[in-house]
Amino acid sequence: MPKLRPLPSRPRAPLARYANYFEVGHNPYEFLIDFGQYKPESASVVLHTRLALGPTHAKMFAAMLGGAISRHEGDCGPIADACDPSDPLEVVLKSLPDFERRALAARRRAAAHELPAPNGRRKTKR
Repeated sequence: MPKLRPLPSRPRAPLARYANYFEVGHNPYEFLIDFGQYKPESASVVLHTRLALGPTHAKMFAAMLGGAISRHEGDCGPIADACDPSDPLEVVLKSLPDFERRALAARRRAAAHELPAPNGRRKTKR
């Protein structure tokens, strides 16, 4: 009887970090995107992640993000435009009191679209 080889394991998803603050910069060779957390209680920002992308990949990332936003708005309705007010951070501050309720609702919607697979992993409904 031939020996069975173990199936390769799927890589684990990276740890998710919440970001409500962003900075974008560029030079001739790369785009730098810094992500952070605005802390209203101290009116400060803690940066935690930086992405460095070549110009071609930055443009591809922008197109992918734009497509994802269009699909989200098609599924969930329009997203408020943070660029309208004179202070974009004001939009973030206004969204914070409602964040927990919206996050919980999003988790429930996502869980409703997942089914337990026989191997114990979760499988998305199609």
